[in-house]
Amino acid sequence: MAAVFLAPAGAQAQGIISALSVSPSQVRDGASALGTVTLIPLDATPTTVLLFSSDPGVASVPPSVVAPAGQGTVTFTITTNAAAPPTIVQITAAIQNVPRQANLSVNAATPPGPSLSAVSVTPSTLTGGSAATGTVTFTGATNGAVVQLSSSNPALVGVPSETVVNGGASTGAFPVTTAAVAANTTVSITASWFAITRTTTITLTPGAPAPADRVAITKARWKRGLLTIEATSTNPNAILSVFTQSGGFMFTLTNNGGGRYSDQRGWVTNPQVITVRSNFGGSATATLTS
Repeated sequence: MAAVFLAPAGAQAQGIISALSVSPSQVRDGASALGTVTLIPLDATPTTVLLFSSDPGVASVPPSVVAPAGQGTVTFTITTNAAAPPTIVQITAAIQNVPRQANLSVNAATPPGPSLSAVSVTPSTLTGGSAATGTVTFTGATNGAVVQLSSSNPALVGVPSETVVNGGASTGAFPVTTAAVAANTTVSITASWFAITRTTTITLTPGAPAPADRVAITKARWKRGLLTIEATSTNPNAILSVFTQSGGFMFTLTNNGGGRYSDQRGWVTNPQVITVRSNFGGSATATLTS
């Protein structure tokens, strides 16, 4: 049933919703998800955001959430039904008559084919405050998979809420951040894909964080709509991501092994200048040739 958006009587014009996200995008067994609403421009008064679910019996949201004055984002909890059948639920956030939507997959059945076999972190022992790279591994090449991630102690070890394994690949990498510790501390990292869960541990030790890696851009070319980026890192486990001159994320380079990374794809306009950043702290900037 379509949602009908009715602004409260006497409501004043406010900012608009630039984005709505749901994390993780897939849950099961009654787990909750977190919705995040991003607002522009910042409002000098509190902003009421109306919330709707296409199937409240499967995934329910509060009727509204209020963003405090001057705050650009506001979050809300999505509660799911462990006994519900597999369902894609559309979550809607709206300010007056301007809605944004995001989908949440609830209790999806495990698909046939390759399955999640392991999660690992390299290095698995490191000084607190240093970076690491995590990897989820499937039993074979996937058609594309989204894997949920969690840390048993997010204050010490941070991971993204999910990572993507691209179609045709059997592994996917994700960045791991850590905080300084006064004594050796072990933290668990869990990867979940449908009903399958895999866990690994990372041990933090006291001491100075490892220095940043060194990143170099060996090729940055745009010609007739084709963008080619090649780069290197002194850390072969690094995740190298490409950003525009203004800091906007573009894509992540493929790790070819031995500290070499590359990507070639269609790109309509010449970015002119790009920056390649490593999750281990290194970065490099280059002007594109044509």
